[in-house]
Amino acid sequence: MSGLWRFVQGGGRARMVGSVLLGTGTVLASVGLLAASGALITGAALQPDSLLVLLPLITSVRLFGLSRAALRYAERLVSHDLTFRLLGQVRSATLRHLTQLAPAALVGVRGGDLLARVRSDVDELQGVYLRLFAPTLVAALTALVTLALVWLVAPPLAPITAGLLTVAGVVLPAVAVRAAAPAGQTQNAARAELGAATLEALHGLPDLLTGGGRPAAEQHFAGLLTTLEKAEIRRTQVTAPANVVRDALGGLGLLAALALVGQGVAAGRTPEPLLAAAALGLLASFEAVGNLGSAWAAHGALQAAARRLGGLRALSPTVQDPQAAAALPLDLTLRFEGVGFEYPGQDRSTLRNLTLTLRPGERVAVVGPSGAGKSTLLALALRFWDPSNGRVSLGNVDLRGLQLTDLRACFAWAPQQAEVFGGTLRGNLLLGDREARDADLTALLTDLGLGALLARLPGGLDGWVGEFGAQLSAGERARLSVGRALLRAAPILLLDEPTAHLDPANARRLLSTVEERACAQSVLMVTHQPELLGTQWRVVQLTGHLSEEAERT
Repeated sequence: MSGLWRFVQGGGRARMVGSVLLGTGTVLASVGLLAASGALITGAALQPDSLLVLLPLITSVRLFGLSRAALRYAERLVSHDLTFRLLGQVRSATLRHLTQLAPAALVGVRGGDLLARVRSDVDELQGVYLRLFAPTLVAALTALVTLALVWLVAPPLAPITAGLLTVAGVVLPAVAVRAAAPAGQTQNAARAELGAATLEALHGLPDLLTGGGRPAAEQHFAGLLTTLEKAEIRRTQVTAPANVVRDALGGLGLLAALALVGQGVAAGRTPEPLLAAAALGLLASFEAVGNLGSAWAAHGALQAAARRLGGLRALSPTVQDPQAAAALPLDLTLRFEGVGFEYPGQDRSTLRNLTLTLRPGERVAVVGPSGAGKSTLLALALRFWDPSNGRVSLGNVDLRGLQLTDLRACFAWAPQQAEVFGGTLRGNLLLGDREARDADLTALLTDLGLGALLARLPGGLDGWVGEFGAQLSAGERARLSVGRALLRAAPILLLDEPTAHLDPANARRLLSTVEERACAQSVLMVTHQPELLGTQWRVVQLTGHLSEEAERT
């Protein structure tokens, strides 16, 4: 509950108070409308001598009818604005935290699970205010006003009304929370697993269809859907009786009002129009508390969503900004000085006693067998990880002493697994330079050998590349990633296996483009194809865990 309340507190006190007051006003307008209508009908049935006697009631009916609609509209406007602000804050904070965690602290975390937390769990939390806290506060205020009015009309009816409202507004929600909590938690977990499994299945769809994994995947999805169905049924089994009890309590309030107020009318102590007014008004007051039982049945699912997001927020970044950051040096020489590194949970070191220097304007290619630590070298330069021993420095300043944003602004990076986002060619390239002109983008793609891609995609630069670049081949995705890195105005260019998916001709063309366009940058490249390199490259051979530098002849 405390986690849900912290979520609500971020929306702003003024909007919360305004929303609750508008919601209370809406319910009280409904109470007034039914009460005035009942009094008007009774008064008309008594056949007064003049219609002027009924004029106040007629005016009241119109007033309450119009004000109810206006207040409901204003309440929805304010409460939904508050909810969307809350969701935006939570989603932004979660994404900011994810950028601090990635990639080291998220190793082993399923991408679909992260997507479920950022999207489904945050969306689930929109019910925290709209379905739980706001209706509960509105019900409390409405109940107080209702009891005060009942006491003025028929004091013996007040304790009965208080008891009925307590059952509807306190007992029913408490029972619903306890009864539906397991189903809500199960539903939330199954929904998150379904999202994660769906994303993984989409990524591996060709393998599932051709590798014999389809029956197992279908069985897994069927099990998840069955679990969701059972959880939904269980929650319905809680909300349905709650709705029945809600209607029964309203009916009991109506009967109690007719009986007790009717006694006053029969004895001549109470005006006749108050009988229908009290009965119908009391019935309308249950609108505020009537839905709390079914609403609080969702508490378990909301609590589970908040707990999953809280678990993500509780993760600590593997690398963090220093308390007192040093200024970015003017000398941008990148040095690995006696660097050793091992990944968490591994017994052997990936790198040991590595020494390497990349001076401004140099081109260094790192080659070696798979698993020798070539990609790890680039990750240490970007400070995704910190070395286990030794240090990585920029201009003789340890990277751990620099602000992360300042440090990473010095690098343009094309990873081995090229990230291509669902969108257009232009949109993907502009991530490297938002100010780049279409002519520059076209020239770059042509230099990289992607002229045919421009011609093939409808719309050219505006052509849709599909989700994760599904419309592109692996080689086209790799060249697009390199092009995006070349557009970035950074003094050091990091390339991880840029030619892995290319034939020799296209690989040489890409390297030639890199050499021409990165003439003012330092370039550190990981490759398995040193034979494609020109004479200006210095080759560093990683053998085992030690570095052996060799000049290319």
